[in-house]
Amino acid sequence: MIAFLGRLSMGRIISNLLIVIFTAIIAVSGYHLYQIFHEYHVGEQQYESTANTYVRPAEETPAEDYPPTVCPISVDFEGLIAQNPDVVGWIYSEGTQINYPVLRGESNETYLHTMINGEYNSSGSIFMDFRCQPDLSDYNTILYGHHMKNGSMFASLHEYTDQAFYDDHKFMWYLTPDHVYRLDVIAGYVGDAEAEVYTIFQNTDELNHYLSYASSHSSFTPEAVPEDINGIVVLSTCSYEYDDARYVVVTVPVMTD
Repeated sequence: MIAFLGRLSMGRIISNLLIVIFTAIIAVSGYHLYQIFHEYHVGEQQYESTANTYVRPAEETPAEDYPPTVCPISVDFEGLIAQNPDVVGWIYSEGTQINYPVLRGESNETYLHTMINGEYNSSGSIFMDFRCQPDLSDYNTILYGHHMKNGSMFASLHEYTDQAFYDDHKFMWYLTPDHVYRLDVIAGYVGDAEAEVYTIFQNTDELNHYLSYASSHSSFTPEAVPEDINGIVVLSTCSYEYDDARYVVVTVPVMTD
């Protein structure tokens, strides 16, 4: 009888211990999820506030012409640069969450997990490769952004895997302190993190070689591709088909001002 009671007490101890362990696991997991969603919220609030403060509808009403020549927004770059002198542009894609300042740091790590206000956040910033010139004068200008699971930052780029999405989003807008560009989308594909596109091309031969690759691997068929392309703007985000996969959207900048 005593042995039975001993086994019963030990069973209760083990049972209670397991309850404590599982409760602790749930609490830690819950706190981790809270941290993730809190960071998402903070990031969304920061960039929503930035857009509300520095972005306004364009004074000139966009015409119905296609392709459009009037950007639907204007940006107060004087105010933005006063907040952070690393601001080099603003990228906007109508009908998506892409509506962000573009920064350029001393390295590609600077804004990987840092927002425009200098605070740490897993969302980071949309940023230009530090090797690129802010005036888009390179053969390939590279912009990076995280693929956030709440759809923010550059997550919308992955939608270009669907032809129908491309058909409704054939261009984006890129604004700088000096000029406004329409970014005509010409290709989108899944590639490696160490692929050719992440080098800075030195001549038109390298550019054309890359364009041939991008076109042959594109997940959609573009409406048209210009015959003579002197430079491109490449948008890159994480993809999850395999380790270190990236989804890359290739655009041709067309100055509209």
